[in-house]
Amino acid sequence: MEKYHVLKGFKPSHVIQAEALIEALQARKLSFTSHALRELANEAEAVKIGQHLKDYRLNFSDVFELAFYAGKLEKIGFRVKFAENDIIFILSSEKSLVTLWTNSKFDCHKTLNLSLYCKA
Repeated sequence: MEKYHVLKGFKPSHVIQAEALIEALQARKLSFTSHALRELANEAEAVKIGQHLKDYRLNFSDVFELAFYAGKLEKIGFRVKFAENDIIFILSSEKSLVTLWTNSKFDCHKTLNLSLYCKA
């Protein structure tokens, strides 16, 4: 698996793949893995978050992470503004929400380990 983070940059070809996948996923219904449902249930504003995600239109400008397996884009990480916090979620190439959590809008990512990501 190759993972790319917005802070290390995305390759132009990856941006093209991500934008095409995001456009294709717009027409599909969002589904949740059991893990994502458990994570959502742990959130104080679970119902509001679920509704926000249901109404949210996928947008490349919200992407912070791309994960490729054998050269194919398989997962996209999004960070979406929501109330006092942001919603962070990982979406599979089948539009299955893999995991999600909320994070403070002011989080500076002090624990982010960029060495885990490829350089564009």
